[in-house]
Formats: sequence, structure tokens, C-alpha cells
Amino acid sequence: MTRSHEPLIRLARFKVEELQKQMAELDRSRAALIGQIERLEASVPEEQAAATQSKEGYVAYGSYAQAVIKRKENIRASLDEVDVQADALRDRLSEAFTDLKKYELLEERRLARIEQSLRAAEQDELDEIAQIRHGRSSH
Repeated sequence: MTRSHEPLIRLARFKVEELQKQMAELDRSRAALIGQIERLEASVPEEQAAATQSKEGYVAYGSYAQAVIKRKENIRASLDEVDVQADALRDRLSEAFTDLKKYELLEERRLARIEQSLRAAEQDELDEIAQIRHGRSSH
């Protein structure tokens, strides 16, 4: 009999689960970065309105707007990096799933072969019993 593929299946399943956890973490990071961009964009109209109230506010708004633009650029760069990591992780996860399915299929085939050989042995035993009985009845 061939050896069980269960250890390989467990290892492959563990790898898939770990990669899924990493993907979930990247998804959370991505959502947090998008949330930061949305909060920055939401604060702009408030600051624009405040800037129209005074000359100092108008001057300060220019610096504020530049800071917001720079901050959004930085966040978008971080978002791009998260996306690159997620793409690479997606590839690794796909490979891990493929390995898991391969080992599961090998194990299914192994078990089917064992079951088939047991059925064949059982049938041989039944055939032998039938021959013995048939031999006795013909005497």
C-alpha cells in the first residue's frame, strides 16, 4: 500500500490558512488606507469653508491643501505597495490551493485503490467459498 497523503494535506491546508490570514491582513490595511484618503477628502470642504472667513484662513488653506495633496500621494503609494503585495500573495495562495487539491486528489485515489482491492479480496473469498460449496454439492 502507498503511504497516506494526510501529512501533506495537513501541511498544505496550514499553508493555505496562513496565506489567507496574510491576505485578510492586507485587505484590512487596504481598507484603512482608503479610509484615510476618504477622511482627508471629507475634511477639504470644511477647511475651504473656513478659509473664506478670513485672509489668514485663506493663506493657511494653501498650506493645508498642499499638505493634504502630499498626504494623499503618500497614502496612495502605500496603497499601491499593498496592492503589489496582495497580487504576489494571491499567486502564492493560488499555488497553495493547487497543491492542497492535488494532495487531496492523490489521497482520494489512494483510498479508492485500497477500497477496490478490499472489494476484490472479498469477492475472491466469496468465489472461493462458492467453489468449495459447489464442490461439496457435486459429490
